[in-house]
Amino acid sequence: MARRDADARISTMSRDVETSDLPQDHYPPLVLTGERTLPGVKEENYWFRRHLVAYRFLLPYAMGKRVLDLGSGEGYGTDLLASVAEEAVGLDLAPEAVYHARRTYRRPNLRFLYRDIYDTGLDAESFDLVCSLQVVEHLNDPDRFMEEARRVLRPGGLCVITTPNRLILSPGLESPLNPFHIKEYDPGEFLDFMRAYYPRVEIKGMFHARLLRWHDLLSGQNFSQFCIKPPPRLYRLFYRPVFIPLIRERDFRIGERPLEEALDFIGMGWKVGEI
Repeated sequence: MARRDADARISTMSRDVETSDLPQDHYPPLVLTGERTLPGVKEENYWFRRHLVAYRFLLPYAMGKRVLDLGSGEGYGTDLLASVAEEAVGLDLAPEAVYHARRTYRRPNLRFLYRDIYDTGLDAESFDLVCSLQVVEHLNDPDRFMEEARRVLRPGGLCVITTPNRLILSPGLESPLNPFHIKEYDPGEFLDFMRAYYPRVEIKGMFHARLLRWHDLLSGQNFSQFCIKPPPRLYRLFYRPVFIPLIRERDFRIGERPLEEALDFIGMGWKVGEI
């Protein structure tokens, strides 16, 4: 009986989710794998807040605009952008993520598409803001991705790409520490990468502040490195139940220097001179 009731609930939830373009009619809840960030997971709170700060940074640029979020994942960031945008479109090739986002986030100006970020099928020059947060480091062909992002961006529009700083996340390593990452950048590499596609580029950085800054100073280690392999007993007794849930957006700041110490880069490229 319990199994039939569970199946009935899934069926009821699925009926009001558009699935005609997805491989399956319904999907199980998203679980934390390390490939994408999820809200509402205690041990993921640090990474979730760090991602959310970057999305909030974009809100003034999204105000009243048509916005495309490439690699939208769970959907929380695209939904936030839709709170101020004329229209926000999230695009992802993971059908379970698209299904979850469609079921979870509902606004009249919000859509989630099951598409390939290399070949979106969207009209050229149709968005004012194209963003992609913490995606480019996962890609086998980042250049092809950037070409598609520029194609759908209107003249005068803004493209924003965020990615982790290799010097902080994978210091001294030849390959990224995160097994889901293919290519990570240092400040100079990322600046060159953005300049290859946009004539006007600005690079900002995300840094620890307040609680996290105090932790870095007292421990002598950046928390983004520390929390990947913390002491198991200390993690179980203090960090997971107490410290990580305390982290808020105010514990991060966005600035311009020193980029070598930034957690993430925020690359901003304007499609100028093409109007």
